[in-house]
Amino acid sequence: MSVPTLPEGSVLRAARSAQHVSLEALAPPGRLLIVSPHPDDETLGCGMALAAALAEGRQVAILLLTDGEGSHPNSRKFGTARRIATRAAEFDSALMALAPDHLVPVVRARLPDGRTTDRSAAQVINRLLEHRCVANADTIWSTWVHDPHCDHRTAAVLSRMLADRSEAALWSFAVWGRFGERPVPEGLGLFFDSRFHRPKRDAMDAYASQMTPLINDDPGGFTMPPALFEHFATHPEVFFHER
Repeated sequence: MSVPTLPEGSVLRAARSAQHVSLEALAPPGRLLIVSPHPDDETLGCGMALAAALAEGRQVAILLLTDGEGSHPNSRKFGTARRIATRAAEFDSALMALAPDHLVPVVRARLPDGRTTDRSAAQVINRLLEHRCVANADTIWSTWVHDPHCDHRTAAVLSRMLADRSEAALWSFAVWGRFGERPVPEGLGLFFDSRFHRPKRDAMDAYASQMTPLINDDPGGFTMPPALFEHFATHPEVFFHER
């Protein structure tokens, strides 16, 4: 995936005139499952909404598709095991920032970062449905199927399969798909809750391996461009109503 340096694109232009969506519409009372391709997507894409849902009494669980080990594949200082451990610790710290008074169940699918396909979703769905927080969700949020990253698409495909089985409501949140030019479907809504603006930034800061040059021995590794960091930290979260 080619990472842009500036927050520009058709989705963001459409967002200028989009309506804000309430938490009650995004997550009616009940059980909410957030499907995140990597540790950090739950923060970048829906961190404020996640925190708001917990504050309003929703039962929230997170399904992590991968452990995020693929962000710096050529690092020698941070081998695969260390990258997994680092990102797991960052994820825990981010959740603490967003939900300091809540215990959020986390299910890890442990699919290979950067190498998932639509078939991956079909291969793991039955195993994941053994977890009650996955099988019994009333509402599901996942990354957008048009996010230009294979794992983000897999998360969207898997979430559609889960929603079809459980008849759950389904919303997607745009992460990388908000940048660049692509068709913008109907059902775009924005969420912003000023109570959780600072906690979201703190949660983003917890991901030092992604937001800073902490892993500095892989020239091809991922580091969030500064302009995009500020965008994710300040812009309303972008959701699409899928079903």
